[in-house]
Amino acid sequence: MTPSQKLTLNELKTYLSYESLSGEFTRLRNHKRADTPMNTGYQRVRLKVGENSYEMLAHRLAWLFSTGAWPTHEIDHINGDRSDNSILNLRDVTRKENAKNLKLRKSSTSGFHGVTRHQRGWKVEIASKYVGYTSCLGRAIDMRKAVEVKEGYHKNHGRP
Repeated sequence: MTPSQKLTLNELKTYLSYESLSGEFTRLRNHKRADTPMNTGYQRVRLKVGENSYEMLAHRLAWLFSTGAWPTHEIDHINGDRSDNSILNLRDVTRKENAKNLKLRKSSTSGFHGVTRHQRGWKVEIASKYVGYTSCLGRAIDMRKAVEVKEGYHKNHGRP
């Protein structure tokens, strides 16, 4: 059990308020913003409850605040913005599901996940599995998108 999971919803609500549309946390005692940015893009909240000090990821607290329970898996930021902790942008998913909603890598040569230049055409892969080969980039992208739909990838997967 992590230290943050020892914090209860009642304790959390004693010290903080959460605005579900903006995703912001505010301290109740001084009305100052409680979530601060990290260099990873995520937001964190530091809180002292009695003798215990907590440092927690704001998206996990947002889930607790909104649902009444700690997330059972990873929290996915649906739009890819790690600082957007509005509850409508969060979902509790397995690591495998979370990997189906990734941004496009900067090193992509085609502009699409799983479509890479190969000899005189384009090779298509998904989850390290070979899908096919074609000389046309457009057909390669269509191939990849069709497999993404079949495999249940999120519509935002591969966004720039």
